[in-house]
Amino acid sequence: MLTTALRSVLGGAALAVFLAAGTGCSSDSGNGGDSSKVLEGLGALADDNGTSQVTYLDAAKVRELSKGDEKRFASVGQTGSSLLNAYEPGPWGQDLKVTQIDTAVDTKGAGRWEGSFDAAAITASLKANGYKQREDDGRRTWAHPGGTGVSFQVSQDEISYSAQGDTPMAAVNPKEGASLADKKDYRRAVECLGDVYRADFNPLTSTKPVRLSALGQRAASAAKNIETLCLVVKDEATADRVAAKLRSVVRAKSAKFDGTKVTIEKGDQPVVRAVVPDGATQRPGRLMISDVDLWMAITDL
Repeated sequence: MLTTALRSVLGGAALAVFLAAGTGCSSDSGNGGDSSKVLEGLGALADDNGTSQVTYLDAAKVRELSKGDEKRFASVGQTGSSLLNAYEPGPWGQDLKVTQIDTAVDTKGAGRWEGSFDAAAITASLKANGYKQREDDGRRTWAHPGGTGVSFQVSQDEISYSAQGDTPMAAVNPKEGASLADKKDYRRAVECLGDVYRADFNPLTSTKPVRLSALGQRAASAAKNIETLCLVVKDEATADRVAAKLRSVVRAKSAKFDGTKVTIEKGDQPVVRAVVPDGATQRPGRLMISDVDLWMAITDL
């Protein structure tokens, strides 16, 4: 269930208007729609997960886009969880398939998947692999008695997991007002990204000029993907410097970044935004896999 604070956050995101063209996140630059699904995903993770990369994925949307061209979305269609992307199946054996997951939010050691699951079969497999059931803050948790591995909470429509510790599931059962969705910089980044089917957030570094970076993917159709890089920075002077560097990269690498728009939204939380359209031959996710020039431009600020 969503916390009261998170409901407030989601309501604010749904009512947010597009920022003015030329100074911020403009409606002609690929933004639009309700970003509350991303915030809802972030609301499943405690705020201390912000020290690792966080990935939100609308897997159902990717499956829809991938019909007829699975290779094009192969990179961005994978969740951020090593449990699902490993060579060996997880402790659920063959009873959990990636195609059963509709949305996922994952970080290094914790995450939540929503979809349609055979909870009885999955828990039977966990039990067969040595997992024991216990109560964890009023929730039924499956944990390995050896104190190693990952703990799970399983239902027909949701699976949460977390690395074990004294309170193994605290990472995916945040307290009121203490989720990633409650963090100011994450909310700002989500607002900038807009309605995306995938979002990758890099660790929050409050002492650095760029406090948080996020890359979002959105597509009106399989042939028209747009990648949006949002950088939450410490002040307006930093925003000007970051925007100038990104524009310099776009000019120097015009063949890669043709049609890219770089804009700034100033104020208490300045954000620099680069909207990069993918051509029909460019696979979504290239900004973090192959065409990394924009990402690299901010490493020496």
